[in-house]
Amino acid sequence: MTKNLEQMKCLFEPQSVALIGASGNPGKISYNILSNIVASGYKGKVYPINPKGGEIFGYTVYTKLEDIPGPVDHAIIVVPAQMVFDSVKECAAKKVQVIQIITSGFSEVGNTEEEKQIVKYAREHDMRILGPNIFGTYSATAPINSTFGPADIMPGGVAILTQSGALGAAMIGKTKAENIGLSTIVSIGNKADIDEADLLEYLMYSDQTKVIFMYIEGVKQGDRLVKKLKEVTKVKPVIV
Repeated sequence: MTKNLEQMKCLFEPQSVALIGASGNPGKISYNILSNIVASGYKGKVYPINPKGGEIFGYTVYTKLEDIPGPVDHAIIVVPAQMVFDSVKECAAKKVQVIQIITSGFSEVGNTEEEKQIVKYAREHDMRILGPNIFGTYSATAPINSTFGPADIMPGGVAILTQSGALGAAMIGKTKAENIGLSTIVSIGNKADIDEADLLEYLMYSDQTKVIFMYIEGVKQGDRLVKKLKEVTKVKPVIV
């Protein structure tokens, strides 16, 4: 198994998930994410992180990532943009494999330099970044719904990779209305690090996934994507 495939497995089939910026306030995005993780029937370990501590949905809230007793292979960051880099550094100290940065306020608003610094730091510490500026991911295999979108995603064989969060959320509703089950839906956002080619490597071997649909607004490494598409389409159909 390649290192990329191993880390994509941590994204889609994590053994443990830390939610950095967890909140017990129903008006907060992180509350919806934790609520969806609980509702999806996820069987792995869930670690909410908030400096205030306490308890949310019956889970102990840790004040710091380093206080978690066991390993964490997947972290979800939902803190203000100016606090994201510090959270990524905490993830490196904990040897997290893959990070979803839900937070916006990076290259999509011109803050490109900090986004690059975060990715450079993450790669130097053997971590991968999904995002920033995403609505999360859903995987029927785990199962885990770490989006802040609808809770009741129907499992099935269609994988959706979308660069648009708004369109992705709409597609969740549309697939349910049309009785189409999803194997996964991934919001790719700014594609600062993980892109379609990385995700396709995992989906190519996913028994749950029968067909892949991609919504792309721009491509940074076209040759790499074309090469991966040639491999994947020998195994299963891809619609772009």
